[in-house]
Amino acid sequence: MKCEGCGITIQSIDKELPGYIPQNVLDEKIIENDKILCQRCFKLKNYNQLMPYNLDSDFLPQLKKVVKDFDTIIWVIDIIDFEGTFRDEIADEINGKNIIILANKIDLLPKTSALSEVKEWLYKKIRNKIKIKKENIRMISAKTSFGFNKIRKLITLSEEEKALIIGVTNTGKSSVLNKITEGDITVSSYPGTTLNLIKTYLSMSNIEIYDTPGIEPDDRLYEFFDIYTQVKMIPSKSLEVETYKLERDRVFFISALIYFTIEERSKEDLKPIFTVFASNNISVHDTNKSKIDDLIKNREVTFPPYTDDFVFDNIEFEEQKITINEGYDLSIPGFGWISVKRGPLVINMKKPKKLNVHLRKSMIKPKIR
Repeated sequence: MKCEGCGITIQSIDKELPGYIPQNVLDEKIIENDKILCQRCFKLKNYNQLMPYNLDSDFLPQLKKVVKDFDTIIWVIDIIDFEGTFRDEIADEINGKNIIILANKIDLLPKTSALSEVKEWLYKKIRNKIKIKKENIRMISAKTSFGFNKIRKLITLSEEEKALIIGVTNTGKSSVLNKITEGDITVSSYPGTTLNLIKTYLSMSNIEIYDTPGIEPDDRLYEFFDIYTQVKMIPSKSLEVETYKLERDRVFFISALIYFTIEERSKEDLKPIFTVFASNNISVHDTNKSKIDDLIKNREVTFPPYTDDFVFDNIEFEEQKITINEGYDLSIPGFGWISVKRGPLVINMKKPKKLNVHLRKSMIKPKIR
């Protein structure tokens, strides 16, 4: 059996060798009569990353030398995963440039969300990190094509002959690029670097847009899974919104890797109330504490992982006590967020040690049912 991308023989034995695809993914592709791509081609197609074997393909170390030749930087972030995709390490490298922030995936926000309020929230979050005009922050959806005419005008007004588009994996950067350029793509080697960037042209102009490989953080929920699982984790529809009031003897699961218990009551001994904004492809589930061990490996209830062969022993876990006050969110990169309506919510969370969680003022005020 050959890879339909590069023609190499498919194998499921050694992920460090060419042609690798996990056996469960291969079986699924065969059953669904879907296109079979090796891991290398899959990553190139979905992340614009050429993956040399036994080498780290993260683009971040290359960013500094690439951005020096560009004055205009187009930075694609994921509005539903702000902390996971707006990275301080990227901001430090591009600050001082003419930056255009494209907040993608607004179509996944709850339908009741006011975009003007979300944009104001976003501006307040980033204005102390980078110097940017508010009009250079654009709320967009690559899926619905919302907001792209104004992006083209912004790029044209920059009066630059070229611009660089950057972003971490899973932001939809390639889809955004195709919308901006209307799919007119030419691959070329950018002078002055050893990288093969993708050169495109802004629709109806001679302005060159250079695409970069995706930057790979290591502290999001995505990063604890293989690339095939990562793609499945990306929400396919609007975030699911559920409100909870938990007793102290309950435990709350987020996928199979994160769970927490309530440690204290809120004010006046009332149950804390919190709303979960989550991808429809990542489970949330509350149960009795006595069932923790049973649920960790129950793929029908806690997922991802989506298969039974996941090796939990490869992950170092830690417990963390967290206090979330009313009007604040606990953001979990690669998942979504928990917003506290009545609190404080004091939890004891068990999670992968490398997974960073963030407290912030609420992006969206949840409604109590």
